Amino acid sequence: MLINKNTFAFKAKIDSYAIFRHLELFIKIVECNSFSGAARKLNVTPSSVSRGLQQLEEQLGVVLLKRTTRNFILTEAGRYLLQRAQQLLTDLDDSLVNTASFYQHAQGQLKITCSIAFGVCHLMRLYSEYREINPQVSLSVDLNDALINLNETDFDIALRITSHPPENFALRKLCNINWIYCGSRHYFEQNGIPQSPADIARHNCLINPNIPDTWRMNDKDGVAYPLAINNMIEVNSSLGLLEAARCHQGIVCLPTYMLGNYIDNGELLPVLLDYNPKTTPFALYALYSPAHTHAPKIRTFIDFLADKLPLDPPWDSWMHQDRAGSSPA
Repeated sequence: MLINKNTFAFKAKIDSYAIFRHLELFIKIVECNSFSGAARKLNVTPSSVSRGLQQLEEQLGVVLLKRTTRNFILTEAGRYLLQRAQQLLTDLDDSLVNTASFYQHAQGQLKITCSIAFGVCHLMRLYSEYREINPQVSLSVDLNDALINLNETDFDIALRITSHPPENFALRKLCNINWIYCGSRHYFEQNGIPQSPADIARHNCLINPNIPDTWRMNDKDGVAYPLAINNMIEVNSSLGLLEAARCHQGIVCLPTYMLGNYIDNGELLPVLLDYNPKTTPFALYALYSPAHTHAPKIRTFIDFLADKLPLDPPWDSWMHQDRAGSSPA
């Protein structure tokens, strides 16, 4: 369709709200085949219907209907506008209905920020299960170990592992997060199992330099044992440290959500379980804006996580089993 210089002048003077009302009048006139019928359908006077059509034709600068004594005939311009306007208003109605239903059931894109390790180890699996019951919710994830400020981003949920959750967000505690020391079965077969914190000095230690408070221990009475460590490998990634441990390179301190499967199958062995690497308890929290408390996609996903991740999470099931005989031969 050719666009002339008058088109831009028309766009400048058009009243978007009024034009939709006039289009509705025009469509009803055609559907009812009369001005009076359109007026009854729209609960307005016939004169307002006639006036609305006249204003629409004046705005467009074309004749849409040729009037006769008994009827009217659509012009070529009228037929073109009728076809396009019917689809336009149908699409608008659908958009408004879908928008109004956003807070009635879970739908739309859910934007989450999460630590790299937890996202890789668990988030994708959890979302796939969630989507089976909420198929209209898509997922956008930012895996990032930085502390994201929800007030400065458009994320819906931040999944954060911390001992001191922030107070300026709505939050829900999902599950406890434990840290332990462990190594591969093969490594301990070659180097022996440490029986006390002092024994750590004889072992290869796999270190994350970004977590400076890891290599110390507290016994059940809260007595702290700073550790002398043999720093064999440094990796600024928990996933990298896990792979180093699985490759028999030494002892690592990691959260148990990364280790449960490897401990269950005997590949990795936990050690010094009477000592806690952390002085304060850690937990996984779901943080979100208080203004979004009732958004179904946010509420249902957090409820789902709370159901799947009780305070005593499934990856720690090995802690409640009799591990006698788990030591390497």
